[in-house]
Amino acid sequence: MAEHYVRDIYHKGVIFCKPDTPLQEVVRVMADTDIHAIIVSEEEGSRPLGVVSHSDAIARYGEDLSQINAAAVMSPEVIVILENAPVSEAAQKMLGSRIHRLLVVDDKNTPLGILSTTDIIRSMRGSKWVWYRG
Repeated sequence: MAEHYVRDIYHKGVIFCKPDTPLQEVVRVMADTDIHAIIVSEEEGSRPLGVVSHSDAIARYGEDLSQINAAAVMSPEVIVILENAPVSEAAQKMLGSRIHRLLVVDDKNTPLGILSTTDIIRSMRGSKWVWYRG
């Protein structure tokens, strides 16, 4: 299988929220846009402070989401991958960190989009099947 590059398969664009955004609003945006992670920063395009994922949000299920802000639930470590990196490198980062998505950045560390495990699986669909018979 020929090597693919992150730039060829990631979702372009990033949805941002501020640290004080109520989790109720974060969840609404996730549900309305089918986005699984929202980057937390002081302003759009600025240095990421963290990321709110579906898992971070559902950990607060049953609580009053209007009283919880993004900063309270975000994962503070945002793992990035350069848009020109091979997909194999991205896959290893995901596996090593046990995460399902990476923030894609350019060489100036500007956020460009999100690469998910689903994007990688879709890029693999052209490979040949290997059948196992036990």
